[in-house]
Amino acid sequence: MYDRSRKLKLVEQPWQALLDSAAEGIWGVDLDGNCTFVNRAALAMLGYEKADDLVGKNMHAMVHHHYPDGRAYPVQECSVYNVFWHNSPFANQLDHVFRKDGSLFYAEMSAQPIVHRGQVRGAVVTFRDITNARLAEEALRRSEKLAAVGQLASSIAHEINNPLEAVINLLYLVRTAETQEDMRTYATLAEQEIARISDITMQTLRFHRHQTATAPVDLHETIPAVLRLYTTRFASRKVEVKLRMRQTPPAMLLEGDLRQVLNNLIRNAYDAMPRGGKLHVRLRPARCPITSIPGLRICVADTGTGFLPKMKNHLFEPFHTSKEITGTGLGLWISKGIVDKHKGRIKMRSRLQEISPNFHGTLFSLWLPLEHEAPLAA
Repeated sequence: MYDRSRKLKLVEQPWQALLDSAAEGIWGVDLDGNCTFVNRAALAMLGYEKADDLVGKNMHAMVHHHYPDGRAYPVQECSVYNVFWHNSPFANQLDHVFRKDGSLFYAEMSAQPIVHRGQVRGAVVTFRDITNARLAEEALRRSEKLAAVGQLASSIAHEINNPLEAVINLLYLVRTAETQEDMRTYATLAEQEIARISDITMQTLRFHRHQTATAPVDLHETIPAVLRLYTTRFASRKVEVKLRMRQTPPAMLLEGDLRQVLNNLIRNAYDAMPRGGKLHVRLRPARCPITSIPGLRICVADTGTGFLPKMKNHLFEPFHTSKEITGTGLGLWISKGIVDKHKGRIKMRSRLQEISPNFHGTLFSLWLPLEHEAPLAA
């Protein structure tokens, strides 16, 4: 029988006033996951009026019963349970919590085991509501997506213009051709140019396709497809593209998101070479240098101006940009978020032109795993 009166006495101890003075929500659980104490801030955020509403009850069943998408949330997957089951504390972890009325909010949560006389007796959880911060972050992501759409539309306009002009000229030649053989030749060339326009359109649609689950992606098709969106711009600026791809198996990825990362890196390289240069894009199999998990590595390098040293420490933070008026300062931040969502890694090396005139430019190295143990969050 659960000793409810003994648990309630804990709430009446003098240290309850200390708990209530904290701005963060705090609750404690025993080895069964039942609440042993809760502070005033936690009650307010969870929508309860008094401690008696939670103390003695199973906290997972009260606030963690489902995932945001409606799937049941088994206790075996709960990070709080792992704190006292496997002595696995965690800090500043993004999680979701349900209120009394069934509404959901996002929380930054930490948990530590409660140890008494050398034995784990439960866990203490601290959390704070970060829903507004998360909504603001999502707004920034949408803003960057719109900026990327504008940049992509500009590239597409350049790429489609040339084949459209070619089709117009070829149709004129078809109309004025003197022999059927010439007519067939011009018609075949026109078909090829129309196919090129169709390919650009399809790549654009795939760029914007929203995915909530990973699917096999062949990067031997994806990388060249993104590069093709800049063919005309590269030619007009005299940017020489060096593409080298070793054989790699398809990886389980969110293709639309990965295209956005590649587009950001290639666009940055293009912008860094206003007087032309070389763009090196590499793909090869690679294991994670930390975990040795099988994966693949993508490198995007340019011979452009390089990054200012002061930018390096803030490269993947929002609103830090080297493009002044034309940059949003969100592209690399978004890219890192996408890479992190895939459990991958991204890093940069750069040498400034003014400091190293004979060897300058920027290299972005991106590592992604081939498989994922769990579905990615949307």
